[in-house]
Amino acid sequence: MYNSGTVKQILIAVTLLLIASCAPKVLETNIEDADSEQIVKRIELFENGIRSVKGLAKVRIETPQDKISYTQVTVAEEPDFLRLEALNPFGTTVGFISSDGKYIYIISSSERGRYDSGEEFDLSYVYPGLDLRITAESLVNLVLGRLPYKIYESDVKPELSADSGLIKLSFRNGESGGYDSIWVNSQNYRVEKAEFTISGGKRATLSFEYFSGLVDGHYFPRVIDLDAGDLSINIAYEPDVELNERIDSTLFKPSSETASVEKKEYKIYN
Repeated sequence: MYNSGTVKQILIAVTLLLIASCAPKVLETNIEDADSEQIVKRIELFENGIRSVKGLAKVRIETPQDKISYTQVTVAEEPDFLRLEALNPFGTTVGFISSDGKYIYIISSSERGRYDSGEEFDLSYVYPGLDLRITAESLVNLVLGRLPYKIYESDVKPELSADSGLIKLSFRNGESGGYDSIWVNSQNYRVEKAEFTISGGKRATLSFEYFSGLVDGHYFPRVIDLDAGDLSINIAYEPDVELNERIDSTLFKPSSETASVEKKEYKIYN
């Protein structure tokens, strides 16, 4: 039998093991030995694993003028196939955007138009108050849980550092003169956060909160947060989101019913 001293030692050991298992994992990658080119390749492999998404998401937008929330139908497939529908509390479409690889169709309270697929359009046509310019491909990347702009494709070798248990890659931005940075999980090479310059020279922070388990065999963001100072958008996917499913191409063109969407305001939340 164990004596009281031995039992006490065992209990202390077990407690320490439990504490260690709950503590945040420290960065295991040795930055001095890390190869930035290999890290970038692993990031690309991670991002390229998600080719399409279908599901519902709760969208929350904050601007200096408004706070808005609604349910969004999201259907997207790389590189630039997209269908987003904003629904009011009764399930009626009050805003719509689609891209069929050739044209972008926008039907909302502020815009009714068609654009060439590679053309930039104002994000506020889709997300009220977010006065930013974006392409269909960048928007598809965003809702697929990727970086909207592939910062890591820079010709300049990034600076590597460790930050809060993550690998930080900082790329010199030739246009702004500053740095665009991404923070990468050293265990699976998924991007956890990014800071970069967007249209108009505005700085933006993008962060991802992933589902606790795999979705169709992949890590996928449960929450996507884009913060551009006084403008922000939060996209929170419902748990039954589907990845890499075959998508009917007709979904990417507006139907006659969609074309007759009435101009209504989005629901304002408290």
